[in-house]
Parts: sequence; structure tokens; C-alpha cells
Amino acid sequence: MFQVLVVCTGNTCRSPMAEGILRSLLSPDLDGQVTVVSAGTSASDGIPAAPHAIETAATSGIDLRGHRSRRLTASLLRDSDLVLGMEPGHVTASRDLAPDAKDRIHLITEQGREPRAAEDGGVRDPIGGGLDEYVDTFHRIRSHLLRWVPVIRDAVERSEGVR
Repeated sequence: MFQVLVVCTGNTCRSPMAEGILRSLLSPDLDGQVTVVSAGTSASDGIPAAPHAIETAATSGIDLRGHRSRRLTASLLRDSDLVLGMEPGHVTASRDLAPDAKDRIHLITEQGREPRAAEDGGVRDPIGGGLDEYVDTFHRIRSHLLRWVPVIRDAVERSEGVR
């Protein structure tokens, strides 16, 4: 099973939305082959997704009502085949927590773009913002994840011996 982990700060806005979005983007033939999970670098366990995140995701048929936050751990990082951080700080914190997994940890915005780490702030946190900000964040996350889907498919096919 190929596991994708999406990381943000509190695991109540961006990463739950990204988890739901990525699940919706993966084709049915990848069912049972890819698991998508999320966590937060400063999360408290058991907090529901933010109301605006739930509302925004619902407009695209994604149900976040059952989401509960969880704190990022070294074990979760090591168990994941691909880790996508929302901001450079999430990537750094993840690499510091699990240095042996650092080659699998990336900024969500880097796929399909020239590396510009110094300029790329990733996907900004909508916490405290209005619904419009959550909608904008949702669509930004979705556009970045669309670039990662072929990477995930390729990795799964290679692990299954298709390629």
C-alpha cells in the first residue's frame, strides 16, 4: 500500500482539505493501492476540521465531518511513501523529525515547477479568514495536487511491477 501524508500546522484546515481532495482525484483503479492521511506539526489530537473547511469541501462532494486532527510523528513520516508539506516550515519540521525519510518529503507546490525554494511560501493558512479565503485555498491545493497524481500513479505502478 502506497501512503501519502499531507502535513500542515493544526490539521484542521489545509491538510484535511488536501486529504479529501487527493482521495477524490485518485482514479478508481488505485483504490486499495493508495492511502491518504494527514497530520499537523502543532496539532492536538481529536479536533474536528474547521467549519469553513468542511463547508468548502462539501461543495465539491468531499465530506470532512468525520475528520479528527492528529499530531505529526516520526513513525507516521517513516510509514509514508510521499509526504507533502503545505509550507516550507512543515517540510523542515518533517525532515527534522524523520531525517531518514527526508527524500520522500516535499513542498506541495514544488511538483511540476522549477525549484524556487527561497521564493515559494507554499499554500498559506486560511485559519481565521472568511469562506472566500478557504475556497481560494481549496482550489490552490487542488491545482497543486493535480500535478502530484501522475507521480503517485507512477510510483504505484513501479511498486506493482507494471513499469
